[in-house]
Amino acid sequence: MHVTRLVAITELKNVPPDIRPFIDFKAAIEERVLEDMDIVAILNIDTTTCYVPVFLKDPPTMEELEKDLEKQDAKLAADSKAALARHLKA
Repeated sequence: MHVTRLVAITELKNVPPDIRPFIDFKAAIEERVLEDMDIVAILNIDTTTCYVPVFLKDPPTMEELEKDLEKQDAKLAADSKAALARHLKA
């Protein structure tokens, strides 16, 4: 199982262009309309170039996020989990 780490929590307008396609893809799947001021957490799956965005405007629960990562054979690093816990639904 791969370890997933928090890279950044930032506004969409500040997301680097090479990461933006990951955000646009997930937004399309969720049928989410994005705005430049939306806050997103960006996770990286270790040993890959795969990024997992977590939209914080209407965030998932920690349990939902962990289940989503498990589908990708990944788990959240303890320090990243602690940092994200402040932003996710209980």
